[in-house]
Amino acid sequence: MAVDVGVFLPMLQADGEGQAAEFAAAARRAEELGFESVWASGHLTGRAPMLDATVTLATAAAVTTRIRVGHGVLTLPVHQVASLAQQLASLQYLSRGRLLLGVDTGGSAWAQWRGGLVDTPAWAAAGVPYEERDERTDRALEQLRSLLVGYPTRVGDTELSLRPRVGWPPFLIGGESAADLRRAVRHGGWFPNLASPAYLARMIPRLRALAAESRDTTPGVSVAVPATLDATGTGERRARPVDAVAAHRYGIDTERAAATLVEGTPERAAEKLVEFARAGADRIVLSFSDADWRTQYELAARAMESARAVLPVRRTATAGSQTSCGGWARVTLDVERETGTYAFTNPLGDDALPADLAEALEEGVREGLAGQGRVVRVHRAWVHEVDAHPGVFRAAGRKAVTEALAALAAERAEAAGR
Repeated sequence: MAVDVGVFLPMLQADGEGQAAEFAAAARRAEELGFESVWASGHLTGRAPMLDATVTLATAAAVTTRIRVGHGVLTLPVHQVASLAQQLASLQYLSRGRLLLGVDTGGSAWAQWRGGLVDTPAWAAAGVPYEERDERTDRALEQLRSLLVGYPTRVGDTELSLRPRVGWPPFLIGGESAADLRRAVRHGGWFPNLASPAYLARMIPRLRALAAESRDTTPGVSVAVPATLDATGTGERRARPVDAVAAHRYGIDTERAAATLVEGTPERAAEKLVEFARAGADRIVLSFSDADWRTQYELAARAMESARAVLPVRRTATAGSQTSCGGWARVTLDVERETGTYAFTNPLGDDALPADLAEALEEGVREGLAGQGRVVRVHRAWVHEVDAHPGVFRAAGRKAVTEALAALAAERAEAAGR
């Protein structure tokens, strides 16, 4: 599927009692339903009682085997980096590499709209000046990148190495400022909140341009959006809490906020998921205000399956190795499901994927298709100046298409066996 779908774990209700088992049950059910990830919010306070996100995600990881667990999101500047790194490394280790790390500066549009006033005790409790959020975030991100993989890292006046070493979790950077976008390019992932498909379509070319300037790969894009689903579409229309949140917390106009909402029947929700994917979202994370998370998860899973039947198959393939002299390439391709006229499109442009490498990639795509007429689109390409050459890009293209066709064949066989 050309987009991953995740869900937030249930929110605690006002009394917060008798619900501990709900989080484990929700994580297990989300995995059974085929969602890519489950998420927890990292705020100190909120409109409802809030649990520590890392502990909540550790609970989810302990009762599942496949589904990824995501911070959505962690306000990085208010945390002490060394202890946070140990917590995250422990979660990454115990979950066997399933962590997704969404982070931001805490500098939302809402705070700027309110004249710089920050309506949270987290900053005061941490003793951190709000004005230092950008500097602290940049420093903490670099320290975390180093600490999590066990490199000796200076934190304050001390050099620290953490064990056991773990792999880097994907870093997903929240926010929409120029500094936020540069961080997203630097760390490989952007995670805006309440981003409509139209907004993504406007912003992704900007990300590509920033990536080209810094010779980085265009970051992947995840979005967190509210969802309110109805089995029949005949029920009474629910209120849109997103409007109030957008206006009073994030400073986002209600028209944009309304365009983010995934609502209605599973079929209607599937159309919105497809719209997000076509606009460039790699991952969509759904949050539900409805306390009946079981029904919402079931309906969202139906929407996900309907979207999957429409969207192209996406595969990422790597050829070669950066530890040898044979070159290295990595690409993500979208292969349309329907056969027809062959077409190869590369919207990344020469800055992101030079013409000779794109030509070699297309040669590999044709080899993988073996005469089939399908539309193939380049979604991402990683170009390392030292190790990139046409031979490995040709191999990566062939491998990605071969794996996509195999996935389609497996889907057809599964459908035939039902």
